[in-house]
Amino acid sequence: MEEIEAVAEAKGLLSRPIFSENIDLAASVIKAGGVVICPAEGVYGLSCNALNEEAVKRIIAIKERDGAKGLITLAASMEDLGEVIDTKAMSTDTLALMSRLWPGPYTFVVPCLNSFIGSSLTGGRNCIAVRATSFEALAHLCKKSGTPLVSTSANLSGADAVSEFSLLSPIILRRVDLALTLPCGGLEGSTSVYDTLSRTLLRKGPLWPKDVI
Repeated sequence: MEEIEAVAEAKGLLSRPIFSENIDLAASVIKAGGVVICPAEGVYGLSCNALNEEAVKRIIAIKERDGAKGLITLAASMEDLGEVIDTKAMSTDTLALMSRLWPGPYTFVVPCLNSFIGSSLTGGRNCIAVRATSFEALAHLCKKSGTPLVSTSANLSGADAVSEFSLLSPIILRRVDLALTLPCGGLEGSTSVYDTLSRTLLRKGPLWPKDVI
């Protein structure tokens, strides 16, 4: 923690945010409607309760992101994403592929429940990008928070995502409530993103299986 505190001092940070390795504390901030920086599979991300519209809007504002782009929603299992995804609208092949690859570093664009059409989470669309993570720290945060989480890189829109805590933008750090200082999962590059509606691989990550187009 001394190294983390030195980073905070060097970046000119005062009492905000809280720097911690405590996942339970991060989960309590999320439950209270807050925004946290947390490690993900490959880079540091911003997370909040995905079902809290105001918190989702705050993440969009923190990143200075185009709200029409929507955000990835994360959980520890497909079952935990049941509050946002419409499994009845998915094909058998889609469900089989997700069951095969999850949990893991694979994001799928799938139909969302009607209640999320027009929300900040989906960017106003009738579909949503979701992932069931196998990264232990992030999965634990999901479970402790008791809700699906937003997962988006902890950087200003257009800037590079970072995998080292010391490289996080002081602007981003000042805008969140807590920064979880645990290391990222070591994935080289971003997670794969597959649109199940158009059957298009939107972003190929390092672990995408060769037998899936």
